[in-house]
Amino acid sequence: MTGHLILVPTPIGNLGDLTDRAKEALAEADLVACEDTRRTGGLLKHLGLDKPLLRFDDHAGAAAYERIGLELASGRTVAYCSDAGMPGINDPGFEIARAARAAGAKVTVLPGASAVLLAVVASGLPSHAFSFWGYLPNRSEPRRTLLKKLGTEEETVVVFETPHRIHETLSDLAELLPDREMALGRELTKLHETWYRGTPDQVKAQLGREDRGEMVLVLAGAGAKRLVNEGPAAFDGTLPDWAKAYLAAAREGGMTLREAVKPLAKHLGVSASELYRLAADL
Repeated sequence: MTGHLILVPTPIGNLGDLTDRAKEALAEADLVACEDTRRTGGLLKHLGLDKPLLRFDDHAGAAAYERIGLELASGRTVAYCSDAGMPGINDPGFEIARAARAAGAKVTVLPGASAVLLAVVASGLPSHAFSFWGYLPNRSEPRRTLLKKLGTEEETVVVFETPHRIHETLSDLAELLPDREMALGRELTKLHETWYRGTPDQVKAQLGREDRGEMVLVLAGAGAKRLVNEGPAAFDGTLPDWAKAYLAAAREGGMTLREAVKPLAKHLGVSASELYRLAADL
């Protein structure tokens, strides 16, 4: 008998974002594994469902893995929910998926809410290539070391931060990357969703003393710095090295040349077709 593990994305703030497929999966599951039984229990209660729950978080021990293995070996369906968002992103979802595959079970991932993707698209920063680094370190020195590294990354960078550390992190960014374009999203999908955009100092001023709500930071990549921050530039018919680097990064990220030249043409003040012809000859 082959069991079935379903990774079920849950809303990151707005219950209306739960899909019909997610509701069906939770209704059909024989067992619901989750990071926090209280939080997932509340979601099930909202849906009018009564299901056995198994805590499966970063500290899951042998007993939790054994229970999952036995359920799947018996041909049962197990649903896994993270606290919020897409399972496997900054939570132990990948571990339960690996365990299920090792047991020969079928694994299905449902589409749904993701704070990472939402933040990248809403930030207004280049999204053809990006990386996600989870939560920043708690302590100052490791956090500053990581921020220095992230400042050298060519692609857009996404990180999570807690509300009680956000002001310290913005101060670090103002010192380490003072002119880097960034966006800070607070309480995404919730009633008081707010976005702050600009340099670290500008974002810090906009945020004021606010220290509530989940925070997502999106930093422009080093390769996009000029493209994002500067105004229209004079174009003499030749592509500068930074523009060539941008086009190369965009192509590596999966964009077509025609897609990649559009924002660059706007920045340089030339037509996209003219720039396309020039770039195609490189």
